[in-house]
Amino acid sequence: MASLPNLTSAPAEEAPKDTLNVSLPERPKTSEHQGQNEDQGQSQNEGQGHSEAPGENPGEAKEKLDVDITETYPANKKKGKKRSGKSKKPTGFEEFFCDPPLTPDEYEEERASTYPSHRPFVDRIEECVQRFRARRRMDSDRNLFFSRYLFLGGVDSSPRQFQSTRNLGDETLEDATKAEVREITADDVIQRGADADPRCYNPNNPEHWDVDFSGVAAGFFSESLVRLGGGDSSLYRKGVEVVSNFLKYVDGHDVCPEYADDLKNAQKICRDALEEMPSITKALSLLPGEFHNAGRVLFCNDDDDQLSSFDNLLNTEQPIDDRLARIRVGVTMAVFPDPKRMMPILDVTVIKSYEKSFEICEVSLPGNQTLAKYKAINQHLGGDTQVKPCGWIVARQTTVLDGWDNTAPEPISGGPTETFFLEEEILRLLKVGMKMNMGVRVLSNGINIIKYVKDVYPTFYTFLPQELMLAYKEPIPNPRPAPNVNDPNVEEDTPGGALTGDLADE
Repeated sequence: MASLPNLTSAPAEEAPKDTLNVSLPERPKTSEHQGQNEDQGQSQNEGQGHSEAPGENPGEAKEKLDVDITETYPANKKKGKKRSGKSKKPTGFEEFFCDPPLTPDEYEEERASTYPSHRPFVDRIEECVQRFRARRRMDSDRNLFFSRYLFLGGVDSSPRQFQSTRNLGDETLEDATKAEVREITADDVIQRGADADPRCYNPNNPEHWDVDFSGVAAGFFSESLVRLGGGDSSLYRKGVEVVSNFLKYVDGHDVCPEYADDLKNAQKICRDALEEMPSITKALSLLPGEFHNAGRVLFCNDDDDQLSSFDNLLNTEQPIDDRLARIRVGVTMAVFPDPKRMMPILDVTVIKSYEKSFEICEVSLPGNQTLAKYKAINQHLGGDTQVKPCGWIVARQTTVLDGWDNTAPEPISGGPTETFFLEEEILRLLKVGMKMNMGVRVLSNGINIIKYVKDVYPTFYTFLPQELMLAYKEPIPNPRPAPNVNDPNVEEDTPGGALTGDLADE
C-alpha cells in the first residue's frame, strides 16, 4: 500500500513567528473498513504491477494521516489613537462658552494701550474685530455670516492675497509682535487711503455714516441673513449667534463704553430675532387662515389673477366647497355679532380692493366665552366641518422701506385702523409692531377679507442702504465707439458683436 504523501509545508521548528501548527491524530478504524482497505490495496498492486514499499506489511496496513497545517496571519498592527471629542479645542460658539478671565496685567494693558478712551473709535473697533476673529474658530457658514455683517457696518472683510505668514520674511516674524503680525495678515480692516473701496467706510470721508450697533444688527437680521440662510432655521440661528457672540465680546472687553446702551439694545435685537423669525416662518405657512380662505372662495373668485403662479404653489390650503365656506364665515360672524354685518351672505359683495402694508397695533386672542361658543357650535357641526376659534388684530397702514424706488409715501401717523379676524393659532405667532404686506378685499358688510399675504416683517425690521452697495462697481471709461447717425450698428457695441463679426468673415 502506498503511503499518503506528507502534507507538511514546513518543519515545525522552521515555522515563522506568526504561524499556527496543527497535527491531526490518527483516526481509529473498524475491522470492516480495515478489510476494505486491504482488498483495495491488493487489487491496485496486482493491476498496476506496483510493489509494496519496503518495510510495510499489507496485513498490518493502517490509514495514517499526518497533516501539518500552517496558516500565516499578518502581524498585529498598532491602531492609532483616536482623538476624543473632549480634546478638541472649543470654537467659541458653544452654548455655555465664555472667554477666559483677564489677568490684572491683561486688563491694564487693554485699558492703557489697546482700548483706551482717548484712542479713536475707528482704531479700537478695528483691532477688536481682528482680535475676535483670531480667537474664534469659525466654519465656512459662520465666516460668511460674520463677513457680511461687517460689510453692512462698513468694514472691508474681503480676502487679500499674499498676506499670510508664509509671505513674511523670517526677520519680519522675529522682530514683529503678535499684534503686529495679526494686523499685517488680517482681512478685516477699515480702509483709510484715497484709493479705498468706495463701498466701505472711510474715516477721511465719514459722510452718511454713523455708529449704530442696533441698526446694523437689525438690518443684517432683516435682509441679508434671511437670504443667506435660504429658509433654513438652523443657519439663521447660527448667524444670529455669531453677531450676538461678537457684541458680547465688544461689551465684555469694554471696547467702546460710550456706546454701552446701544450695545445692550443690539443684544436685545439678537434675542428678538431668535424668537420672532421662527414664528414668522410658521405664520406665513398658515396665513391667511381658514376664515379668509373661505371668504376668498365666496367673494373673490373674479380676481384670481392677483396671485402669481409662484404664490399659488406656496399656498398649501386645501380647496373647499361653497357649503364649508359658508359655514366658516357664518359661524365667525355669529360669534362676533354686529348690526353692520347682519346681512345675508348671498347679498354681500366686494366694494374695495387694495394691497397695502399694515403694522399690527393690537392682538386680541379669543376669550373663554368665545371659546365656549365655538365649542358649542362645533358639537353640532360634526368632525368634518369644525371651525377653529378666531380672534382679531387691529392694524394701521404703514410703509415698509425695502430699498425699492417705487415705495409708497409714508402715511400720516395716527391714521385709521382696520380689523382682521384670524385663527387663534395664527394670533399666537404675531406680535404688536410686526408688519404685514397683504392684499385686502373690503366687503359690503364691513368685513375685511385677506386675499393673500406676501410677507411678514419682524418688529425690528430695518433696511440698510449698504445692502444696495454689495454688487456696486465703479464706472470705468468705455473705449468702444458709441452708435451714431453714420454708423448706428457699431459692431463692438453689440453684445456678442465681435464673435458675430468673426463668424461673418468666415
